[in-house]
Amino acid sequence: MLLVTMALSVLLVGHRTAESHSYPTTQEVDPKFQAPINKTNLIRHLIGQVSPQDSNAVTYLAYHGAVMAQDGYYGFIGTMDVYGLQLKPGQGSAAAVWVVDDGDGTLSSKKNIMIGWDVLPEVYGDSRTYFYTKWTNDGFQSTGCLNMECPGFRPEKGAAIAPGQVIDHVLEPKATKPKLNLKIIKDGTSGDWLIHAGLNREPALIGSFPRSLFTDGFSDKANGVLFGGVVTAPITNPPPMGSGYLPTSENSAASISNIQLIDQNGRGWPLTGDLPKFETNGNAYAVSPIVNGKFFYGGYEHPKK
Repeated sequence: MLLVTMALSVLLVGHRTAESHSYPTTQEVDPKFQAPINKTNLIRHLIGQVSPQDSNAVTYLAYHGAVMAQDGYYGFIGTMDVYGLQLKPGQGSAAAVWVVDDGDGTLSSKKNIMIGWDVLPEVYGDSRTYFYTKWTNDGFQSTGCLNMECPGFRPEKGAAIAPGQVIDHVLEPKATKPKLNLKIIKDGTSGDWLIHAGLNREPALIGSFPRSLFTDGFSDKANGVLFGGVVTAPITNPPPMGSGYLPTSENSAASISNIQLIDQNGRGWPLTGDLPKFETNGNAYAVSPIVNGKFFYGGYEHPKK
């Protein structure tokens, strides 16, 4: 039965790997951003490896997660608000759904598929909003990439949207927001992970990640599904996550809604209760409780000059 047991597992952060942490000491940093610098390979790649040479770059996450179900997870359905953000090179912001397998806890055993929207000036060359996909079979040590920068994602011919495509008509946080409808589902026949997406319309098949890309348990199912936001930037210049508003401002904050988790029979189960959360620094970027399959997330509205 889906969601037999759940426990919060920091599936993507790699706390069980050897890391070195240091703390910024500059007096220019807002106290809420006094957080450890995380240099793990997986964290770097979650947001497009923004500013890989910047030793002061920090990645923050705020997400909910369903993990450790007895029978595993076979997909996700949900709807994201989409925003336009004016970011600078070195800053990055993304809304994400991760379908993951934590393996044995080592970095090389971590596998995931990500889909959502992102703003990455240093990657795309501008501050526009893009639809993206991402994958790895070994914590980004030797496999995986953003969009179609390497063999992996197989696009569906004639699909209305493709990884790396601009999402037009995104506006300011308080304006009417485009809705990105997503569905990831494990195909019961081929074993491929099928990706469906629709902008202001029902999600349609846009492509797949072949079963052959993945090894061990992830070739059959996932052991976790996570959803929320991730940002990266120099610690002295933090970017907005979501709309840039903390979830305490529900009229302005970003949301993920219509959340359903898919079982081994391909059936979507609406999420009616809350799930565990993970916040790198809840004073800066946070998530609200899930209520009727919807929650709010994001943070850091820049101070007015």
